[in-house]
Amino acid sequence: MTNPQAFINPASGSIRLTGEVDFVDAEGKLIESVDAPKLCACGLSKDKPRCDGSHKEYIKLFAEQLRNARELVKPCMSFSPMAKKAHDIRENELAYRIEAGETLVGVKVGGALDSANSAEPTSVMIFGYLTDAMALTDSIKTANYIYPRAEAEVVFKISKEISTEIHPSEVLDYVSHVAAGFEIFDYRYGQAQIYANDAIADNAGSAAYVYSHWVAAHEANLENLTAQVFANEIEIETAPLTAIRGNPWLALVLLSKVLVENGVKLPAGSIVFSGSATKAIHLAAGNNYALDIKGLGRVELKAI
Repeated sequence: MTNPQAFINPASGSIRLTGEVDFVDAEGKLIESVDAPKLCACGLSKDKPRCDGSHKEYIKLFAEQLRNARELVKPCMSFSPMAKKAHDIRENELAYRIEAGETLVGVKVGGALDSANSAEPTSVMIFGYLTDAMALTDSIKTANYIYPRAEAEVVFKISKEISTEIHPSEVLDYVSHVAAGFEIFDYRYGQAQIYANDAIADNAGSAAYVYSHWVAAHEANLENLTAQVFANEIEIETAPLTAIRGNPWLALVLLSKVLVENGVKLPAGSIVFSGSATKAIHLAAGNNYALDIKGLGRVELKAI
């Protein structure tokens, strides 16, 4: 094959090669020569390496794989989807939940490394949807999760729709109340390190959440507060809330940009989990956990 060229279809991920291509076996023996073959890049083809059109079921199949992982409490393999497909899988999950009777209540802010192919991967902001079915009261059954971890976060209650980018000077116009909250994330790939597209496909690991009573936003001086996390009344993590993007309010500003880029509008009344001030803690059955942000609120959670 002379001067080969490859075209990757941005929609399907299939690969089209130009010219005549030789297919050989493991020993280099020619099997056949094919002109301008179309190759599988999604891993679903039953006629590998050729593409057989199975990518048309890509979103459905991998969305089901992630749901099965949650229902069976058994990790699934990460599959490195293309960016567009990762977003579609996340939206498929939300549609499935809503069809099942759940109600969208807000989003969580998360972060993930952008690419395994970069010499110096950078962290990018991602988000996951939260529904009413994810809400906890005072306990969590850890056996229902693969590897549940809790993060200490600020929770915002949105006072008007976020449909455009928010300027830092406008942020209080969009928030009526704030609270302290534990966001429980549980990537369905288990403990494996994953990159942004897999994280997005898995709804940013959104699994459950719990938060304290609401405090009027104009009364909260978040920049001067500290989050303390306890396990069985022993402090195990502490961090200033400025560990959240330098200022928790900026999490909402940056999120607005990501939402606009994704064509998502967040209605008034929604909640937003800011991203963590502290390191994530693994929730182990039999322990009692608490988050205390003096001046904002306290959350207690029993792992059973």
